Amino acid sequence: MPNFRVLSIYLVGMFVGALDTTIIAPVFPLIMKSYHIPLHWVAWTVTGYTVAYIASTILSGAWGDRLGHKRVFLWGVSAFMLASLLAAFSPNFWVFMLARVIQGAGAGAVYPNAQAEGIKQFPLARRGLALGIFGGVFGLASILGPTLGGLIGQYLGWPAVFLVNVPIVLFVLLFSRRIAGSTEEVRELPDWKGGAAFSVLLASGLLVLAAGGSIRLIFTVAALLALGVFLRRQRKSATPFLDSTPLRGRGGVAMMIGAAIVGLAMSAAVFVPTLTQRQLHFSVLNSGLSLLPAAFSGAVLAGAGGVLVDRIGPKKVLLVGLLAAAVGGLLLALPHLTIVRFVIAMLFFGLGTAFTMGSPLNRMALGLYRENQSGEALSVVAVFRGMGMAAGPVLLTAVEARQGFSGMFATLALVSAIGVAVFLFVPDIKAVRADPAVSES
Repeated sequence: MPNFRVLSIYLVGMFVGALDTTIIAPVFPLIMKSYHIPLHWVAWTVTGYTVAYIASTILSGAWGDRLGHKRVFLWGVSAFMLASLLAAFSPNFWVFMLARVIQGAGAGAVYPNAQAEGIKQFPLARRGLALGIFGGVFGLASILGPTLGGLIGQYLGWPAVFLVNVPIVLFVLLFSRRIAGSTEEVRELPDWKGGAAFSVLLASGLLVLAAGGSIRLIFTVAALLALGVFLRRQRKSATPFLDSTPLRGRGGVAMMIGAAIVGLAMSAAVFVPTLTQRQLHFSVLNSGLSLLPAAFSGAVLAGAGGVLVDRIGPKKVLLVGLLAAAVGGLLLALPHLTIVRFVIAMLFFGLGTAFTMGSPLNRMALGLYRENQSGEALSVVAVFRGMGMAAGPVLLTAVEARQGFSGMFATLALVSAIGVAVFLFVPDIKAVRADPAVSES
């Protein structure tokens, strides 16, 4: 039986990191008023968090494989807590922006190492269930973020949105002292120069989407230069930063594209509250609560998705999830939206989140790498999924500006259907039969 006390530590750590990707959205107006800044400046705090998160994830996953996942996980949650305190008490916007970047870097260290260490509490035949639990927690935190942010911000002020992280992280740090971590593996650390170039490449690529004018040109040049340095280091280094061998084939390329599609599809959730305000005439508070059907159905079904992965393999489960997301998008794209149709769409979104974000996608990624590269495998899929989540709002808002919310959610349905075709090229993982002796213990 898995040690649920140990598992809970890593789940709580990942929950608080995922929560801060979206919890800030409802308090944008309060932050704008506090620092006397326009909306597009505040939006950069989300971009900065996401960029730092993605850049940190790939580095931290590789370090965890060598230095021990628990150690790097604790580094991440500690940095996250200190940055939360800095954000809450920032004297000006630029200090606040720095705090958000440090938060993102800390969360990036938490995610792959929490999963890599947590799944070791399960036998191989139950890895799907383990990943399903982690995926459900991640999806639940992402969807609940706006609701919690609105409630806390309205009654306690925007700094409380960050201060709430402190007791949660202290709990993780206190109880993590009682659990053993994975042993260090004597392997040479990956090329840090290549890792730095890869991080700059990812950051610049995302900032190209977020910026405009001459700044976009600057980031484009930076991305191209970083790409050249990264490719050169991959060829020259004795221990390349990224083991790209599993990603060179058709299955690896499809995995990278598919992970980005999953992230893009899931990013549409951030626009649901605005949709309900405009078409269903919800209040601001009720619009934040409108995601609860998706959040709870996703959390409930995540475990079921993990069990199905163990029994029938991840590909079939993931394809069902993408089809569910497509159906949800179509229901919202149809004219004359009603509350009943909206709730049904949210239930499909919850199914889509449960059957894509967690166990199926991560289990397929683990299948491409060796057992001692679990941190690297999980971080790679997290990076490309994060890129999709960062690029999604840019693409979807561009469509909405021309075709309204109907066009936005029709695009979501189309992208999800494309994802179904893409994942057909990714090798499936055969179900592993459980050892009866293990099951009964």
